[in-house]
Amino acid sequence: MNFRPIAGIDVGKFFSEIAVLSPSNEVVARMKIHHDSSADIERTVELLKKTEKDFASRPFVVMESTGHYHKILFHSLYKAGFEVSVINPIQTDSIKNIGIRKVKNDKVDARKIALLYRFQELKTTNIPDEDIECLRSLCRQYYKLNDELTAYKNRLTGIVDQLMLNFKDVFSNIFSKAAMAVLEEYPTPARILKANRNKLISLIQKNSRRSPKWSTAKYELLVSKARDFASLSIHNSSNIAMLGVYISMIRTLEENLKTILKAIHMLIAEDMAKDIPMLALTLELLQSLPGIGLLTAATILAEIGDFSAFSKPGKLVAYFGIDPSVMQSGEFTGTRNKMSKRGSRLLRRVLFTTALANIRTKRNKKACNPVIMEFYKQKCQSKPKKVALGAVMRKLVCIIFAVLRDRKPYELRSPQEHAQMIAAKHTAA
Repeated sequence: MNFRPIAGIDVGKFFSEIAVLSPSNEVVARMKIHHDSSADIERTVELLKKTEKDFASRPFVVMESTGHYHKILFHSLYKAGFEVSVINPIQTDSIKNIGIRKVKNDKVDARKIALLYRFQELKTTNIPDEDIECLRSLCRQYYKLNDELTAYKNRLTGIVDQLMLNFKDVFSNIFSKAAMAVLEEYPTPARILKANRNKLISLIQKNSRRSPKWSTAKYELLVSKARDFASLSIHNSSNIAMLGVYISMIRTLEENLKTILKAIHMLIAEDMAKDIPMLALTLELLQSLPGIGLLTAATILAEIGDFSAFSKPGKLVAYFGIDPSVMQSGEFTGTRNKMSKRGSRLLRRVLFTTALANIRTKRNKKACNPVIMEFYKQKCQSKPKKVALGAVMRKLVCIIFAVLRDRKPYELRSPQEHAQMIAAKHTAA
């Protein structure tokens, strides 16, 4: 048992509650910390220093990860020289019923957070590298905006289906520049039929950047489809108004996504200008794997953070949240275990798309990654396809671990070639 004082902090939006426990787990001090008060934070540091003097041991600080609200306090205490562990809320929920009485408030929660240190080993959380933290923020915002863009595209599709269901027969991609320009200017079949021929052809040609012949053919097909659907169109004021709103939102989100991608490229360029461009070099290593582009590589690097925290592939697999859950009690052992999904949701998202890319074939019918493709086919012989895909995801994480550990780009080699290379190394040693 570690006989050092512990400070537990329950983090809220505007203020936090700190409870300091003695080595015998008695509450020796409490305090409310307002996040916008430098005086409160200074008093917190003084309180912890006094605790260190009283017990001749520097207190260990434990706080819950609560959105971004814990960051100001975490940075302040870290800079003051205290060991701080930022823990997952799932961990604190595990001890919420440690007491029989049904009592929940900030003071009780702060004490429980401190007690968690006594029950399990907690590692000190380090301040992440500034470039990595910036990259993480940019990547997370990119995917959030991309999800919003998908939602608005689905809503626009619903409106277009009501106004002119066969519009997709003219423009297969209704989110193209030309298609949205036509929808914005001529939202209903009636307006298309009344439109000036030359003006509408010019609009299509300008936004599609295609030939006059192609634009004229599109116009004629559009008019034909509008005539067919005119009597069925639901062109009420609500649909027409929301059509304009959704088109505007899609354009805005697309521009914002371009801005974020530009910021990511600028961050990498700035890192390249340094004497040791670690971020750029790591991204280059990750992109050596098939199916991993710049954005995917940036997301993996940003979410993993400090790679030195992972001593073996299994730990990185667990961090991705693709490790199997365990169900065992007495003589019962569960056989239908699923992924734990306790790691980064964003990492699983990009890993899933990377796994799909590695089991696809190119236009020339050759596999994108013949080694992974063969591995997937072997798994499919005894496992369902989804389970086999999960095995591919796990294998890719192990490959990512090896690439980052050895600081060498990915080399495509069969299991036999890999085994021979490992045997040769052991022989040489």
